[in-house]
Amino acid sequence: MTSVRIKYVERFKDRHGKVRLYYRLGKGPRTPLRGPEGSPEFWEDYHDAANGIIKSQPIYQRAPSGSMRWLVEQYFKCSAFKEISLGYQKTRRGILDRFCEEHGSKRYNQLQAKHVRKILDSMTDRPGAANNMLKALRQVFKYAVHYDLLEKNPIENVEKLKSRNKHGFHAWTMDEIKQFQERHPIGTKAHLALSLMLFTGQRRSDIVKMGRQYMKNGWISVYQQKTEKALMLPILDELQRVINASPTGDMNFLVTEYNRPFTSNGFGNWFRDRCNEAGLPHCSAHGLRKAAAARLAEMGCSVHEIMAITGHDSISEVTRYTRGVNQQKLANSVRKRIDGQK
Repeated sequence: MTSVRIKYVERFKDRHGKVRLYYRLGKGPRTPLRGPEGSPEFWEDYHDAANGIIKSQPIYQRAPSGSMRWLVEQYFKCSAFKEISLGYQKTRRGILDRFCEEHGSKRYNQLQAKHVRKILDSMTDRPGAANNMLKALRQVFKYAVHYDLLEKNPIENVEKLKSRNKHGFHAWTMDEIKQFQERHPIGTKAHLALSLMLFTGQRRSDIVKMGRQYMKNGWISVYQQKTEKALMLPILDELQRVINASPTGDMNFLVTEYNRPFTSNGFGNWFRDRCNEAGLPHCSAHGLRKAAAARLAEMGCSVHEIMAITGHDSISEVTRYTRGVNQQKLANSVRKRIDGQK
């Protein structure tokens, strides 16, 4: 059966195998088209794009003064919100926007602790998300008190939900790292990704931006997206060996099948698939950051030395990452003392 190519239509397959359609005249901008190709929706979008018709966006409506949405919007304008890193701003804005989708029209001065506890009760299956929402709301009402919009923070003493997983993401063991490397040997993109995370201790949002242009004299410069902190990290010999043996992009070590840089979430999903292929469905990209910190602790690095690599500001966070290693070291010290008395 002969297929018909429609003029000015470009077709791409995303990582899920779904065909994406775009209208593009010459080297002009791409306009997305609804699929499937040939459907009424497709032709509607096609003719609009061909005629230069730009569909109007929904008109923004200002939130009523005194509503929860209004208070959140005022908080977004304050210095306390603007002073946090862009990564944290994006995360917090998303949390509060989702909260306002259901509760934005309500009066903020009528919100009580019992109302928030009831919302938290409905999120017991997602304690992490519930606690993040509570943390964000506390900051909003803290702002309200500071700017005399309220006399008291109504949720200051609302308790967090207990996490089902007190230790957070699973930290990879050496056996799991070896299992992954056997499935994805040196020279593969997956092996390179694992090595970058394991030997630098950085988040996936920073790994996807690394490239040769940031390397100089055995060091690589990193600007952490989440914390906006600049780091200089040593390029360990093993990492350099992996980089030299691996296919990379021009400006980024890690690129998609279309030779484009990964987004943080896109990389996370791609790496999730590589873990599954290695028979490690319980392992994740973030777990390698924890493994990197634990590995440094096993080598005898101090907490501050580990913080110099991972970029953590909080000693307590690094201590949480390395708690298991420290416990085993202390227990081994006890064993040596007892056995030495025999």
